[in-house]
Amino acid sequence: MHLLCLVAAFGMFSWQANAQEPDPKAEALRKRRQTYPDLFKVVDLAHAVPSQFSADALLKVAATPSNQDREWRIELLELAFEFGARASEPNRQRIPGWRITAKGRAEIRSAGFDQLLDRLSLQSRAVREMMKLDKKRALEMFERVSWPHPRRLDCRDALIDNFDEYYELLSEVEASGFPAGQRRMGHHVDLLSRQISRISSSVEIGSMAKVLSSSTVTDDELGLLVGRLSVALEQTNADDRSFSSAYGKNHQELLNLTNVMRTRGISTRVIVAAYRRYLVRNLKGPRCIDSGGSELSSEVLSTFNRELASDSDSNLAPLAEDDIKPSATRGQADLELFVDDDEFDRVWKEYLDLLLGKGHGPLLAAGTKPLTDAQKSGIEWQTQFDSFLGRIDELKPRIGESEHQTFHRKATALNAALRVARRGSDQERVIRRYVAILKSSNLQEENALEWYAEVKRAASSVRGCGPEASSIFLRELEHSGVAVLGLCAAATKFLPDAN
Repeated sequence: MHLLCLVAAFGMFSWQANAQEPDPKAEALRKRRQTYPDLFKVVDLAHAVPSQFSADALLKVAATPSNQDREWRIELLELAFEFGARASEPNRQRIPGWRITAKGRAEIRSAGFDQLLDRLSLQSRAVREMMKLDKKRALEMFERVSWPHPRRLDCRDALIDNFDEYYELLSEVEASGFPAGQRRMGHHVDLLSRQISRISSSVEIGSMAKVLSSSTVTDDELGLLVGRLSVALEQTNADDRSFSSAYGKNHQELLNLTNVMRTRGISTRVIVAAYRRYLVRNLKGPRCIDSGGSELSSEVLSTFNRELASDSDSNLAPLAEDDIKPSATRGQADLELFVDDDEFDRVWKEYLDLLLGKGHGPLLAAGTKPLTDAQKSGIEWQTQFDSFLGRIDELKPRIGESEHQTFHRKATALNAALRVARRGSDQERVIRRYVAILKSSNLQEENALEWYAEVKRAASSVRGCGPEASSIFLRELEHSGVAVLGLCAAATKFLPDAN
């Protein structure tokens, strides 16, 4: 019995000693919270939002110059990489060209993808930041990046797959991600070879050619890799939407690559012959009515014949008219317009009247200036503005119109109202309405990136209105009750260099 008491007493003493011994991890966490209280506010909020927003916030906290804790930054990047793998969209998509007004859903979705919240972009961003801290870890992460399958597009598709973030990272990893021993064993060449073997879309050709042009491989290795790129050219999907949108970049990068090869004494015959067959296959196939048509075909013919063709080699022969004649002409891109021309013209006129005053001249005419707040203080302007805002409040779905169309129309009108509102109470009224429709839209569950594009559009317009409007906007976001909006407000306040 006495022995049992001694054992029990020793056990109690040991438990108390262990209980008093500090946990190193808990102590490190406590110190970090003390050192970086604002950054931890962002991190805590990041755990309550969908994965793509979590990953984005953690990446920004890891990359901000104020974060000097190397180990914590590594932890954040690894966590962001894992969250990024759960993002709903596999890769970025963009609409070709540039537009000054958002009149269609495709443009809004493209703006959402520009936030780089898809799986491939998020994981690429995490690896790029890790390259600055721990190249071994970065290389291990890069090998685990979730590679998407590029889509084969129809003419009605307005959004084109975009892999720029990944291919830019691939070039960095090839150049500096491998230790000397692995480079001697050719691991960097194997990496490039694997990526070439995965190419299936025209939108990848120019990006891969650019990687090879700037690579550090030997002449023999470059010749081998270019040969594999030639095979990839033969195997890419022949869809005109991808081909036409990527043509300019592809041609320029392939031309740059052949120039590099000639400088290094490497034969270009195989890649140019493969490129010629690729051009003919795509130009003679079905074409989209809005993809450039005969004008693009003529450009392809003239540039290839001038820069790459050879009269002495039948495989490199100049293109002829029969080589570029399409087998069929099909439809055009569906921009999913939510504002028709009549409505846009009417709202645009009202907007200009509020911005410049009634009887104004052309928007860009010499001497044309926006009205000052003092000039907007009259009853006539205020009545006109109140009427404009009232019609936005009364905006209802049209027959057969989806919720997202109504949401975008209302957001676009509020964006216009914000740009003309007087500082103070008028701006605040618009901002309150703006945040109200953002937080009430079902689109945040149905298509988070599309909804977030409107959030970022609102934030951009508010910033242009000055610090007072920005303060009101952040306050409304913080009290919105929507986790993503709260995180957006915290990131804006505590990570100003990352927004």
